[in-house]
Amino acid sequence: MKITFVLPYAGLAGGIRVVAIYAQWLSEQGHQVNVISTSRRPIGLKRALRHLSTERRFIYGPQPQTDSHLDGGTFDWIVVAHNGPVVDQDVPDADVVIATWWKTAHWVNKLAPSKGRKIYFCQHYETHDYFPRDQVEASYFYPMLQICVSDWIRQKISSLTGRCDQKVVMNGVDTGQFQAPDRQKNRSARLGFVYSPLAWKGIDTIVDALVITKRQHPQITALCFGAKPPVESMPLPDWIEFYENPDQTRLAEIYAQCDGWLFASRLEGFGLPLLEAMACRTPVIATPAGAAPDLISEQNGFLVDSYSAEALTAKIHDLVTMDNQDWHSMSRHAFETARGYDWSIAASELEALLVNVVREQ
Repeated sequence: MKITFVLPYAGLAGGIRVVAIYAQWLSEQGHQVNVISTSRRPIGLKRALRHLSTERRFIYGPQPQTDSHLDGGTFDWIVVAHNGPVVDQDVPDADVVIATWWKTAHWVNKLAPSKGRKIYFCQHYETHDYFPRDQVEASYFYPMLQICVSDWIRQKISSLTGRCDQKVVMNGVDTGQFQAPDRQKNRSARLGFVYSPLAWKGIDTIVDALVITKRQHPQITALCFGAKPPVESMPLPDWIEFYENPDQTRLAEIYAQCDGWLFASRLEGFGLPLLEAMACRTPVIATPAGAAPDLISEQNGFLVDSYSAEALTAKIHDLVTMDNQDWHSMSRHAFETARGYDWSIAASELEALLVNVVREQ
C-alpha cells in the first residue's frame, strides 16, 4: 500500500514517537510510507518577549527543525516549508492518508480523493483549555474511519458524536528496549513518575501523595524524569531525584529502579509509561485515565478509584507495606501483561485495518 501520515511539527512528543514506530514497521513490511510534517512555527515578538521573561533567552523568527522521533527512519519524511495547513500540493497520491491530531484532521478532510482514503488516528481526546474546543470537537464529526489508541478515547468520541464505528488499536511497547531482569522489592520502597507541568498530567496529585507518604514512611525515596526542569509553579521536594531529558537507552534502567510507578493523569489518550514501566517489572499505581483501565488489574498494580491525593496515597501505602512475595508476584504479572502488547502486535492490527479500508474502496 501507499500510506501517508500527516503530522504537525514533528519533535519529541509521545504522539510523534507512536507515528514513527508505525511508519517504520509498515515500511519494513514493504509498504510505501510517506510522513508529512510542518515546519516549526516562527516565534513572533510577543512570544519572544515571553521567552525572554520566563527563560531569560531572546528567541525570535523562524525556528530550525530540532531532534525528532522520525530521525533515521527508512520511510520518506517530508518537512513542508510552512507550519500549516497541509494542502494537496504537499501530499503525494496514496491509498490511505492518516490524520494524527485534531488540527491535521481538518487539513486531511480537505484533501482531494486521490490522496487516499481518509483515516483519523486519534491519540487523545484533545478538549484542553488551551485548544479551541469547538474546533477540536468538530474534527471528530468528519466522515473518516477513526482508529483510537484506547477505549477511553473511543467512549469520549462516541458519546460526543453518537457514532459507534470507531476502532481501537492499543499502543504497544518495545519489549526489546523496555525490559529488566527478575528482582526483589527494595528494602526502602522507591516510587517513580514522569514529570510534566501540564495540569492534566496530575503531577500536583502525585507530589502531594508522596509528601503524605513520606511523613508516614520516612524511608521511602522517589525519582522522576521529564523533558525540561521543574517549573516554579510546580516544584519538587528536594528529596525527589530528577532526571532531565534522559537518553532513551536509560529509561529502562530508571523504571527498573522503582518498586512502583505513579500515573495520575486526569485526562490521557493512552499513557505510554504505563506499559514501559510494566515491561521493566514495575507495578503501576494509576488513575482511571487513558489506557490504565484496560491494562491495570489487582494482579499487576493498583487502579485508583478517584483523582485525589488521598486515594493515591492509600494505594501507595498498600504497595509500600506489601511483603516481598506479594510484590514479586505483582511485578511478574506486570511484566507478563506488557509482553502481550509488543509493538509488532499493535502494528499488525493497524496494518490489517488499513488493508480492509483499501479493499473496501
